Amino acid sequence: MIIVYLARYLPAEGSTTHMYSIAENLVKRGNSVYILSGGHGGNPSAVAIFEKAKSNGIQFIKLPFPLYKKINFRTKLYQLFSYIFSIPFALFYLFKIKPDVIHAHYPVTTYLAAIYRFLTGKQFIVTHHNMRIPKHIFNRKGDYAIAISRELETNLVSDYNYKKSEVKLIFNGVKDPKYTLNKDTISDLRRLNNIPTEKVVFGFVGTINHRKGVDILIEAINRCKHLKIHVIILGDGKREWLNQCLTENQINHLVTLIPFRNPIDIYAMLDVLILPSRIEGFPLVPLEAMMMKKPVIRSNIEGAKDQIIDGENGFLFESENVLQLADIITTIALNTESLTVLGENAYQRAINYFSEDLMVEKTLNVYHLTA
Repeated sequence: MIIVYLARYLPAEGSTTHMYSIAENLVKRGNSVYILSGGHGGNPSAVAIFEKAKSNGIQFIKLPFPLYKKINFRTKLYQLFSYIFSIPFALFYLFKIKPDVIHAHYPVTTYLAAIYRFLTGKQFIVTHHNMRIPKHIFNRKGDYAIAISRELETNLVSDYNYKKSEVKLIFNGVKDPKYTLNKDTISDLRRLNNIPTEKVVFGFVGTINHRKGVDILIEAINRCKHLKIHVIILGDGKREWLNQCLTENQINHLVTLIPFRNPIDIYAMLDVLILPSRIEGFPLVPLEAMMMKKPVIRSNIEGAKDQIIDGENGFLFESENVLQLADIITTIALNTESLTVLGENAYQRAINYFSEDLMVEKTLNVYHLTA
């Protein structure tokens, strides 16, 4: 099959990683995948994963989509002009490629698929990665919509006028890295990275900003600093803000900051992953940690209850409830013997529900509805 993905741009975020994972898997199965987008924007992390995806056979075409993040009157006008200006370029490539499947990963790009549908009758699919997608003239209803969480599945029917038969629930999935280390090797890895070997190590992996709730994590750790714990924060973003939070809470000595890189060795060093986000879709980081047999603590926002069975493969806390998060950290730090069972349960849930192959198989089933 020839498959076209539409994306506004390609940041170093979960939605891009998700798109690349599916595309690379499809290429390995003999399909051709094109991504029409505004590009990576020049961010070093985004460039790195872009180049890797390109080397794995994904074909990229750049459209003049807007990349401005700041929203004001001037940038809104620029965005409007850019979206309209992109129409002839997108149609040129769509008519040239003649795709069997059109799959929009940014609802704002669905107007292009809708125009092509009007001209050719070709149906298209759209994935909604979160529930806060604004409704406007560029956001057009697809023939099928993929929901990545149960909350989104319900939301697409109630708020976006999809029929239940038009919405397909497909959880995000990740590869099983089959990367296991014994305790001695993990201790050596921790020493190499100046991570204490005798403490319970909690970790955060992701963009450092308010949306990801890093400040919530810092406040919770401050309430637990009397315990034998340490924290690894892997990510890029608002480092000055993070350093200010650490200084205000006087826990700089308990936290190791590492610029973003492939997180596989970070997961290996962790005992527990914490994702305290205020807003998420269906994040990949918890699934990656679960594939490494690491239990996960998550705020109970969108997608959390699909990923985590509270007390079985991790723990859930009320979003922004610092005290509840601190209590969970304390319980784990004082009962480390539970980590092995929690980690094994996490792995089994990831393998059974969130594998990349399962995600791709279900996605292909949807593609066959429009191909």
